[in-house]
Amino acid sequence: MTDLTVHVALLIVSYKGERYLKDCLQSIKQAAKPPLQLHPIVVDNASPDHTSLLIQKQYPHVHLVKSPTNLGFAGGNNLGWQYIREHLPQVQFVMLLNQDAQLGESSILPLVTFMQDHPQAGAVQPAIMLLDDPSKLNTAGNQSHYLGFGIKTGYRESLQPNLAQPRQIDFASGCSVMLRYDLLEAHGLFSDDLFMYLEDAQLGWKLRLLGYENWTLPQANVLHQYQDGATLNSYEHLERNRWWMLLVFYRWPTLLLLLPALILMEIGQLLYAISQGQLRCKLRSYRPTDRKQRKAQRKQMQSQRVISDRKLTAFFTASIPANELKHWALQGIANPIFTLYWKLARLLLWW
Repeated sequence: MTDLTVHVALLIVSYKGERYLKDCLQSIKQAAKPPLQLHPIVVDNASPDHTSLLIQKQYPHVHLVKSPTNLGFAGGNNLGWQYIREHLPQVQFVMLLNQDAQLGESSILPLVTFMQDHPQAGAVQPAIMLLDDPSKLNTAGNQSHYLGFGIKTGYRESLQPNLAQPRQIDFASGCSVMLRYDLLEAHGLFSDDLFMYLEDAQLGWKLRLLGYENWTLPQANVLHQYQDGATLNSYEHLERNRWWMLLVFYRWPTLLLLLPALILMEIGQLLYAISQGQLRCKLRSYRPTDRKQRKAQRKQMQSQRVISDRKLTAFFTASIPANELKHWALQGIANPIFTLYWKLARLLLWW
């Protein structure tokens, strides 16, 4: 008799997550219906609250992984992935889920079915809706700016026809995304270097260069207790990781072609940082990550890639929308300049 059970690991990295996890784990329990067998894993990232105690006492069926230090989103997920490899070899799919997210009524099975029907899909994201207004999107998938920024699409929009159908995207949100076990086994998850922010873009770009596709599937839904705005340290991590991506994934001729735009953007970022009182964060972003590791990852990525930079960037944007950053200099001056530059660069970008 053929076993039709589908084993899915739900990987949740938690930091100060005590107030969120009850709702998150309850939603997983409600979603655990045949043919699905769900295996929730919570990585407690050295939380100062009672996260680990909560799991041990109230959720003994949950796999608890305790990190002695805060490894960030990237390192925490990598630790959880290592646990899955060692303890849950029957798993076929791995779903990353934020601690402040909740599975909707239709969340996991549509994603699994889609991946089974689309072997080139390396990552599939559900429609991530806002918990405070479930009729509105948090993100319908993320778009990449050619200078390395990540931009969420559909924010606070309804699922209009253009957003309500499955479609390919640049990269899926790390808030909730379904991944293939075998792909993670072959190519790994995140780079520990990134700690947090843009690690989902790193994964999406890697999958694209390896010849796989990133999709969003609105027929599946997840609710996210999204908080607009960033932490004090986010600017440092966003800028540092943006450069990490560019230096690892782009070919050298592409970086040379984009050098004038990169320099101009860097000047703009410094001026913006000064105006926002974030200059120290911006300057700290120049502190290098592990250069030896980054070089090794670049060498590996460039040797394994199967698509060109032209194809990778085919649907990248050159404009940062106002809902991401409403600033007169960006919208009135920078966006038009970088849009024109990208149009010209695309005429030369044939590698």
